[in-house]
Amino acid sequence: MSVHHQCCGDHQFDQRSHCCCFDSEPLSPEPLNASCCASSGSNHLGIAPTSPKCMSGKQPCGLGACFNPTTERCCVNPTSLQGQSYSHDQTCCEGTLRHTPYLYNGASCGSQVYNPDSKICCAGKLSNRVLGKNLCCGTTPYGVEDRGVLCCNQTLHCEVEDGYQCSPGGHLYLPSRDMVCGTRVHLNDPDKHCCGEETYYPWNEICCNGHKHRGNKSCCGVKAYDPSCDQMKCCAGTLYDLQFQDRLSEEAQCCGSVLMEAGSTQTCCSAPGLDLLYPTQPGFTCCGHRYPNSSLWSCCAGVLHPRPEPHNTTKNVIPGPRLLPLGDLKTEVLCQSKVLVGTVESVSVKMNERSIVMVNTMYMQASRGHVSAMASPHYLTLPDHCSSPELVLGNTYIWVKNNYSDTISFISDLSDHSSPLHSILSRCSK
Repeated sequence: MSVHHQCCGDHQFDQRSHCCCFDSEPLSPEPLNASCCASSGSNHLGIAPTSPKCMSGKQPCGLGACFNPTTERCCVNPTSLQGQSYSHDQTCCEGTLRHTPYLYNGASCGSQVYNPDSKICCAGKLSNRVLGKNLCCGTTPYGVEDRGVLCCNQTLHCEVEDGYQCSPGGHLYLPSRDMVCGTRVHLNDPDKHCCGEETYYPWNEICCNGHKHRGNKSCCGVKAYDPSCDQMKCCAGTLYDLQFQDRLSEEAQCCGSVLMEAGSTQTCCSAPGLDLLYPTQPGFTCCGHRYPNSSLWSCCAGVLHPRPEPHNTTKNVIPGPRLLPLGDLKTEVLCQSKVLVGTVESVSVKMNERSIVMVNTMYMQASRGHVSAMASPHYLTLPDHCSSPELVLGNTYIWVKNNYSDTISFISDLSDHSSPLHSILSRCSK
């Protein structure tokens, strides 16, 4: 993994922070503060040598050294792991400070040794200690009470006027004058907002995943398009120009981010967060994202169950509502049907009925311009739980009703749409 890593049995370890102990079987790396490291150290081959013989009252310090933990401190070079003892008023800089058998609770800054009463160690650089300068900004010491000093991303700025702050990118900015977009600083404009690292005017521009575009459009990933245009198709953030596909909008269907082939050669099976394409086969049907042989498998709400014996699938079975991407709903169905938009809060099953509790529910019939809020919570019942698609609590769905029977015929997950109402109404605007 790095030039500092060595083998230890079947594992590797960073010799700056671990050693290889023979105390365990099989061999395994242990942190340097482990008792076996403190007692034996470790060399560059990852072999734990025998502990150095120390006089009574002293403990091993790295490889080949001993120290008295009551009067001395042990500093271990992180490269060679050689140790050296120093008087108790000294501190390690840029290395490992060891107080056997555990790490010493003090500065841990290297193999150099310095007196913390007269020196300060900042990122491996020793400087003379000055009264009040007990903080580090990169390699430079400074004091919290220093006037006109500001540390941004380990860079010390001096003679800074009052009111300035650090941006995430490490730049100075004045909140009353500047605005920060990502890591960049721009002059403040009350009409502008952030779009990624840049600024944009929301009244005549649109921001799509950090990319700005002009005009009143909708987003498809980082691109913008007019959803009422029959020539463009958005599939889960991927925009397709149907002119190049030689397709009509109403014929084009998505399977996740993929534009499906024309005709019935492909079948898209969907589950929450997963869409898979299969070659269409007779006798096969979707069960969530799977496409099993329905004579061998039964399906209930996206869960497969093996049939004890082959099943005749030629009987008429009333299908449940289909889960489709919003863009695959035909315009006349979406705009002329009775539509519910709501967020699923709870789902329960009684016998074979599925009861759904929704909040923030609206009823709309876009072709007539009807939009009205429903009582909250709103209750919806699907008569066949098993034939209905799996729902995710907290996601927002559109429920398209059959105008004749008032049953649910289509369901679309709107959780990926930043503005569900705009997504619907823009399709029906023409």
